[in-house]
Amino acid sequence: MAYYLLLSVMFSIIRTGLDAANRDLAVISNNIANAGTNGFKKSEAQFEDLYHSQHNNSTEKATGMGVKTIKPRQSFSQGSLQATNGSLDLAIMGEGFFVLGQPLGRGLNTAPEERAFTRDGSFQLDREGNLVNTDGLPLLGIGQTPINIPFLGAVTEENGNPELLTEISVDSEGAISATYGLDTIVEVGQIELADFVNEHGLKNIGNARFNETPESGVPTFGAPKERTIGKIQAGFLEKSNTDITDEIILMLRTQQAFNGCGKMLQSEIDVTKKLSAR
Repeated sequence: MAYYLLLSVMFSIIRTGLDAANRDLAVISNNIANAGTNGFKKSEAQFEDLYHSQHNNSTEKATGMGVKTIKPRQSFSQGSLQATNGSLDLAIMGEGFFVLGQPLGRGLNTAPEERAFTRDGSFQLDREGNLVNTDGLPLLGIGQTPINIPFLGAVTEENGNPELLTEISVDSEGAISATYGLDTIVEVGQIELADFVNEHGLKNIGNARFNETPESGVPTFGAPKERTIGKIQAGFLEKSNTDITDEIILMLRTQQAFNGCGKMLQSEIDVTKKLSAR
């Protein structure tokens, strides 16, 4: 009877090892799959030891009962920058996140659930002149309001027609300037970045975007280069911080661990069958 109880414990411990290795493989696979995603931040699987529960007044040492997976830890290390020469391709050098709002007309962007935070700085103008990302979500500026860049400038005295937008530039402090005609330069917006006390507490919602949580704390908003916030580098995009070579090595090691647990489990099953046949 005691031997069967021991086998049951062994099954339980081996199963936790298989579950942990499987979870680790899923995290690594996701990192590799998003190695080409702008602003993607890799995850690292986290584990805790499981112990057999003891009475509070027990003097016995806690008995190890395997391992359990916990929430993966996000790595927010800086990704490499890739030059694009696009005036609305923006990279953050240092701390901070771009702030994205709800699709225009669907929210005021004042509630936490109405905002998302990202390091993916690939932006463009929509047909109304709003600065949006590739999914049409507006980039928010001062006061958490969308940034709009008019396609038409002031009316000229020469011919009475408005000047057309010819160029957009963004400086390192997030100030957006528009050029109309040949040389009429107008400041049309200011980018605000968000910073967090505990960025590791952010919730990953996919597509290199995050939501704030009680663990992350509320965001602090400010212009680039204010306080600890980083600066803007226009004409560049931040790539994923995933190192493919490192991830493949981790995958091979984890696969070996998974296979080892599988062999141990099969051995326990074989022993149980032999005992049951007696």
